[in-house]
Amino acid sequence: MNATPTLKSALFVDFDNVYSGLRRLDVAYAEAFASDPLRWLNWVTTQLAMPLAPEAPVQRRILVRRCYLNPVMYQRFRFGFSKAGFEIIDCPPMTSAGKTSTDIHMVLDMVDVLQSPTHYDEFIVFSADADFTPLLRKLRRDDRRTTIFAAGATSASYDASSDLIIDPDAFVSEALGFGDEDSTPTAPPDFESLLSQAEALVWSVVDKSPEPIMLPALTRILATQVPGLTDSRWAGRGTFTGFLRDLTLDPLRIDRENNWLYDPRRLRGAGNGAPEAPRNVRADAPLSPSSVAAPIAAAPASDPRAQIERLLADAVAASARPVAVARLAHLVRQHVPGIDTDWLGHGTFKRLLETLHPPGVEISWSHLGGHALDPQRHAPDFLSQSAATAGDLPSHDARWPQVAPMLQVASLPAMSGYKYRAVLQALSTALAEGPYALAHTSKRIHELCLDAHVSVSRPDIHALLRALLFNGFDPTTAPTSFDDLVATTCGVALAACEREGMTISDADRAALLGWMVSERPGA
Repeated sequence: MNATPTLKSALFVDFDNVYSGLRRLDVAYAEAFASDPLRWLNWVTTQLAMPLAPEAPVQRRILVRRCYLNPVMYQRFRFGFSKAGFEIIDCPPMTSAGKTSTDIHMVLDMVDVLQSPTHYDEFIVFSADADFTPLLRKLRRDDRRTTIFAAGATSASYDASSDLIIDPDAFVSEALGFGDEDSTPTAPPDFESLLSQAEALVWSVVDKSPEPIMLPALTRILATQVPGLTDSRWAGRGTFTGFLRDLTLDPLRIDRENNWLYDPRRLRGAGNGAPEAPRNVRADAPLSPSSVAAPIAAAPASDPRAQIERLLADAVAASARPVAVARLAHLVRQHVPGIDTDWLGHGTFKRLLETLHPPGVEISWSHLGGHALDPQRHAPDFLSQSAATAGDLPSHDARWPQVAPMLQVASLPAMSGYKYRAVLQALSTALAEGPYALAHTSKRIHELCLDAHVSVSRPDIHALLRALLFNGFDPTTAPTSFDDLVATTCGVALAACEREGMTISDADRAALLGWMVSERPGA
C-alpha cells in the first residue's frame, strides 16, 4: 500500500507581530497563542486546508519551524516554542524606538530554505507585514506554495501574493480553542442558495474586470459579499478550491501557475497564451453540452434575437438552479461574436434582455446582478433572502457602487447602511456597560441589534470589530460615542483606500458617511 504523499512545509513566525495583533482582539487570544504553540501547530499540520487543494489526499509535514522573538519583551514565552520544536531566533531591539531586525532575519532565512537541497513545497508565514510581499512573489515564481496568517491589517497586494490566507476567526476558534459563545441554534445553511449567489458574483466580477482575477482576491470578495458563505465552510465543501469546483463556470479557467481565474475567450494572453486550457490549467465543471457545446440550430443566424432567446432557454433548461445573468452574457458573447459592441442597439445586455421573451424563462433582479430561472423547476426563494426582504440588500441602495469598494479594501463587511448604524450604536452601548472583551462584546452587540429588530450575523460583527482593532482602534482608551465610532470606521476605510492607491472623491466620502448613519428603509 502506497504511503500518503507529503507536503514539505517551512513555518516562519513573526512572534511580535502576531502576538500584538491578537492582543488587539483579546488578551486571552494572544496568551493562548504564545503559551501553547503546540496546540495551534497541530491544527496547522492536521486541519488547515492545503493551498491550491490537490487532487489526491496530502499530509502536511512542517520540517522547518522558526520563531523570531524579541527576548527583551517576550522571554517568558520561549519555553513553549522550544517545547513545540521551534528554532528561536532572538531579535532584540536595534534602535531606541524598539525596532527589531525580524523582517531581515526572516527574509534571509526563507531564501536559504528556498535554496536548500530539500525541496520545500510550502512556505507558511505568520505576519501581517506587507514588506514580505516581494518575497512571496519570488516564492511563487519558483513554484512554491505560500500560506499566510495575518493578525492585523494587510494590503491587497500582500493577500494576492499568497495561495492561502488563514482566516483569523477560524484560527481563534479552532486552532486556539475559543469557540463561539453564542449557543443559540441557527437554521442549517442553504447550500444551493450560497452556490447561486457566489456563482452570480464570480461571473459579475469576471465580466467587469479587464484582467484575470487573482484567487486570493476572489476569496475575499466572496467571503465579504456572500453572507454566511465562510460560516458554512464554503457551502459544505470545506475549502475555497472545493467550492469553486462546484460552481458552473465553464468556459472560465483556473491558471494554477499564476493563481488566477480568467476567461480564455477575452484574455487570450492568460494561461500560457492559449485560449484552450493549457497543461498546468484545470478547468472547472463545464456547463452541460446542451447549453454550451451544442450548436444553436433552432434559429437562423440572420435572426440573432431568436438565436439568443433559444440560447437562454437551453441554458436555463439544462441548469439545476437559476442561472446568473452575467453568465448568460458570456454565453451570448460566445455564440454571437461581436454582439457586445452595442447589444443589438440596446447598449447593455440587461437592456437587451428586458426586450427578449425566451420560452419558460423568468428574470429575477432580486440579488447579485440577476438570475434567469424556470418558475416550474426553480423555487422562487432560491436565495437566502425572500422577495419580501430583497430590498434590504446593500446592492439595492444607489450608493452601493460607491461604498462597496471602500468597504472591501478595508475588509469591512458588506452590510446595509442601517446595519452599520445599528452595530456601531450597539458597540457604543456595550463599551459603556463594561470593559471590552471580544467574545462578550460581540455577543452583547448581537443581542442589542436583535432588541432593535435588526438581524446582523456574528461573523459580520466580528469582521467589523477586527477591522477596527487591526487598524489601531483601542476600545479601552479611544472615544466610543456613536459619532466617534462612525468617524473611526470611516477613517479605517479611507486609510485603506489611500494605502491601496484608490482615488476617493468628496462625493465618495459623503456616500460612506451617509452609509454609516443610514436609517432603515421604510423607518
